[in-house]
Amino acid sequence: VKHGDITERFGAKLLPFRDPDGLQLELLESAGEASLKPWETTEIKADAATRGFHSVTLTLNQVRPTATILTDIFGYKSGEQSGNRHRFTTDAIDHASVIDLLEEPTAGRGRGAAGTNHHIAFRVKNEEVLMAFREKIERKGLDITPKIDRDYFYSLYFREPGGVLFELATDNPGFTRDEPLATLGSALKLPARYENSRSQIEQVLPVIKDR
Repeated sequence: VKHGDITERFGAKLLPFRDPDGLQLELLESAGEASLKPWETTEIKADAATRGFHSVTLTLNQVRPTATILTDIFGYKSGEQSGNRHRFTTDAIDHASVIDLLEEPTAGRGRGAAGTNHHIAFRVKNEEVLMAFREKIERKGLDITPKIDRDYFYSLYFREPGGVLFELATDNPGFTRDEPLATLGSALKLPARYENSRSQIEQVLPVIKDR
């Protein structure tokens, strides 16, 4: 795995590296995620195991329009700044609560490819909250989709001013709607519209080994 040197950002140590698809990722040492259960394997023990997502970085030509969406619609607070990196945080959640906006005026538009992120998702409690956000987003003059039924949740999509696709998704009805929590994830579940293609889908999926 190609990686850089350990560095520090906003008081936290991090190790930058690239995944097999070339995506830029970072392992970050953060006390904020200490309460999360570590993802252990036979080779990786709890003290070195990952515990979840810490943050996401959006590279934009201009930070201000996107910053306005984060603060005015989603209630994020503007925080620390280091060079062209602007940090935004929220107290609404305990972890994965950080969004960094990186201002690169000459950066080209990103392209979707293997390993890239399709969108940034924001979690909301239910459909009532979802539709309240839809009204706020429309009042900002942004185009947003109708409510979409994703079987396990309902969602909306819109592009923020910098062109990044944002999703809002509900907790309900949840992934236990068609299987108990005790066996969650042990079988392949498909939306009804894809059931007729189950055999073809299963043939092309990679084998996942539980270590």
